[in-house]
Amino acid sequence: MEYGKKRLSPALITGGTILISAFAVFFVCPLLSAAVLSLYVGLCVASCFFPQTNFLGPVISRGRTGKNVVALTFDDGPSEATTRKILALLDRYGAKATFFVSGVNAARCPDLMRELIRSGHTVGNHSLNHDPFLMLRSSRALEREIVEAGNVLQKMGIEALAFRPPVGIVNPKLFPILQARGLFCVTFSRRARDAGNLRIRNLSGRILQKVKGDDIVLLHDRPPRNPEDQAVLCNEMEKILAGIRARGLKVVPLAELTGRDIMRLRSL
Repeated sequence: MEYGKKRLSPALITGGTILISAFAVFFVCPLLSAAVLSLYVGLCVASCFFPQTNFLGPVISRGRTGKNVVALTFDDGPSEATTRKILALLDRYGAKATFFVSGVNAARCPDLMRELIRSGHTVGNHSLNHDPFLMLRSSRALEREIVEAGNVLQKMGIEALAFRPPVGIVNPKLFPILQARGLFCVTFSRRARDAGNLRIRNLSGRILQKVKGDDIVLLHDRPPRNPEDQAVLCNEMEKILAGIRARGLKVVPLAELTGRDIMRLRSL
């Protein structure tokens, strides 16, 4: 998949073919025509939950370097309670990560955002409010969430080029909006299903069990539900960093893994 070039999505190409086929079949067997159309609708719905298929539009879900490298990404922050601790851990291991931030959280933590950038990490757009039902909203609401989050970052001198949808779900309306705004979609290939740090016990085990080269790893830097779990979360994060190294893998910036700039800096 070549990103940045205007081309029809597989969904549109397939849809056109199916419509023609359904129309032709209708005069022979209307029920078969309806079944073909229903199958296509089901395929489109399923593709919203499996964006790595690239059926609805171009999505980067893993690297293509062929090397023993992985990228770490953190969603939903920044958070004063959690992100600073993660930054300290990353610094200790010499690892650079990408933080997909929500606009409202970034606006609350301008100093933390500056520290994140000074530490050599990158920032992506994760919508303004991190609405888990964002992909069910109108095109206007979807665009507003993306644009306003970008505006928050622009005021901090950050031009985010990568967008990650909340909860990793896409829809057909997303890709024209991203293309018009010069953004591209990044999801992930390895996750712990931690429900945004609600399930942190053995988080490291769930990541390390299957992590491999070219994985984009999804983690979260939002605070756990219970404040006493902060120490547990930090311990799990350190196990992930140590475990990745022990498996002969190296953490590299997401830009290096994907071959695309994640952000541009204007002024801080």
